[in-house]
Amino acid sequence: MKQFIKKYWKTLLFFAIAGLIGGFCTGLYVLNSYPPEMQEEALSQGLTPTIMALVSAMQGAGYGVVLGAVGIWLGKKTGLWQDERHFKFTSVIASFFAAIVGGLLLILPDLLFFGKYNEAIMNSYAEKPTVVYIIGAILYGGVIEEVMLRLFWMSLVAFILWKLFVRREEKPTVSIFVASNIMAALLFAAGHLPGTFQLLGNSPLIIARCFLLNGAFGLLFGRLYRKHGIEYAMLAHGGCHIVSKLIWILFI
Repeated sequence: MKQFIKKYWKTLLFFAIAGLIGGFCTGLYVLNSYPPEMQEEALSQGLTPTIMALVSAMQGAGYGVVLGAVGIWLGKKTGLWQDERHFKFTSVIASFFAAIVGGLLLILPDLLFFGKYNEAIMNSYAEKPTVVYIIGAILYGGVIEEVMLRLFWMSLVAFILWKLFVRREEKPTVSIFVASNIMAALLFAAGHLPGTFQLLGNSPLIIARCFLLNGAFGLLFGRLYRKHGIEYAMLAHGGCHIVSKLIWILFI
């Protein structure tokens, strides 16, 4: 345990800081995104924006440290974790390309298709994203969600499937990694449903949109985690938010 902490304390500290800052910003944004009646109810119960932000910050830091540590251990066992300390040019290019394409695909399907059938989708673009919202999206979305869904959950599923079905193999097979990536992507998409329902309503179109977009991104980030390392999945995820928010601010 001491050797583990000594080797990875900087990584876990980064996860904790990202969780604190990203969680704080996300907590502020989430309460402000509630409908007026829900905001009034929350305030009447003493749930102020500051309290929600602090709770979200502590939660984000906890996820970063605890799930990050377990995820690194599982990643090392399965071979998903890479101890590469220097950025690889090809991996950076792959993350950059994924961020550009992903950022466009976060916006264009709404403008070209989904927004035509659901007015709430287009209305959601009426108010420009704030600095707080962007920071939360980059740090909580780009770092903590990747810790939770890829580093921890994808590694855990790969580990369990490996031990259940191919335990004689030295490492999980390709099919195990593919299955674990799909399961992580589905959970990633499902995790966005409550917030999506709150913002856009509940309908088959909204559910399909959530699973199509978030599920596809989840598969992409999982692929980057497996082939290049978790830091490149984080770069791509955070980059998607930067690109999409820039398009939103400048062109919508």
